[in-house]
Amino acid sequence: MTHTKTYYIIWMLMAFFVLSCTEPFNLKSIDFEDALVIEAIITDEVKHQEIKLSRAFSLEEFTPSKESNAQVMITDDNQNTFEFEETDAGIYTSKTAFGASPNRDYTLTVITNNGKTYKSQPAQLPNISPINNLYASREVNEDTGNENMTIFVDGFDPLANTKYFRYEYEETYKIIAPAFKDPECAFGVFTDPPRPPTAHELEQCAEARKREVCYNTIASDSIIQLRTDNLSQGNSSAFPVHVISRDDAKIRTRYSILVKQYTQSLEAFTFYNILTKFSNSESLLSQNQPGFFSGNLFSVNDSKEKVIGYFDISSFSSKRIFFNFSDFFPNEPLPPFFGDCTPFEIPDPNVLKSLLEAELIVEFSHAPGVPVLWIEIQCWDCRKLGTSIKPEFWID
Repeated sequence: MTHTKTYYIIWMLMAFFVLSCTEPFNLKSIDFEDALVIEAIITDEVKHQEIKLSRAFSLEEFTPSKESNAQVMITDDNQNTFEFEETDAGIYTSKTAFGASPNRDYTLTVITNNGKTYKSQPAQLPNISPINNLYASREVNEDTGNENMTIFVDGFDPLANTKYFRYEYEETYKIIAPAFKDPECAFGVFTDPPRPPTAHELEQCAEARKREVCYNTIASDSIIQLRTDNLSQGNSSAFPVHVISRDDAKIRTRYSILVKQYTQSLEAFTFYNILTKFSNSESLLSQNQPGFFSGNLFSVNDSKEKVIGYFDISSFSSKRIFFNFSDFFPNEPLPPFFGDCTPFEIPDPNVLKSLLEAELIVEFSHAPGVPVLWIEIQCWDCRKLGTSIKPEFWID
């Protein structure tokens, strides 16, 4: 076994035992103040809109508590009311599909289970500005000299009325297990004469094939914003919404990204911009912040009560692109896989037992008179990294 692999095995074991045996270090919040958290982004898409309610959580808690059994509704200035129902803990979905319309004032009302009422200031739909183009480009970082794949988005408002944008994205990538083997599909290889496969063998082969090709989807977890005040005609051309290292395993085979664009009001842009400076975690709204800044939400019963969140009305646009690694790096080495896929020996039975119990390795080869070789399990079964179910939108 190489020194590198030895250190890797030791590292895996240490991680396994630390995660399973170490007592947690307890952090405690100072002067924690409970507050309702409202996550409400209504778009011009005609769909069942969604609003999330929870409570701010302290450092000694790991997840926010969901706010259930609330009454949630949105009313416009034409006295149309859109009611929401709780479809999952803390998640409220509109009973009917609707989209925000231009030149209408929308107000959110939330009545919690304890009878408290919360409202928003009236909000309007900003000007609509669709994504004109979404593309990938091979770039070199001028500071480091490293090569990257940069995802650029082009937006354009010919009237220069749309100046504030927020972006989200979802990455989906194809995974091919480099050490995949399918002995289950060797029908009749060792029989003389060869025979056709049985129904059971075909079923086993189909199941084995699920280990070879998988897909994984990751959503962005940070706030990405753009303002175009200083750009002529509101042109947001060539805005780098995402940068991927040339050596990132996600682009090793085939990669897709869906970029979502939300146009914002100045007030919404300012709120999310301040929120970015406060925190960069995936629970941006729910976690207890080191300070407090108000959005457009308030308590009707108590003007001093803090309410976290923002009632955002946005126009929505999205585009998806696909590319292969070979499209931009023809005849070049692939990025490394998710882990070292070199088979190795494990002479220590205690180490072997621990790694097998942790499901970190799998047998790669076993022949008489030759040491058994093992391999990291994701190199043999891609389902450790994703799902074998191809997404409906996927195009090969």
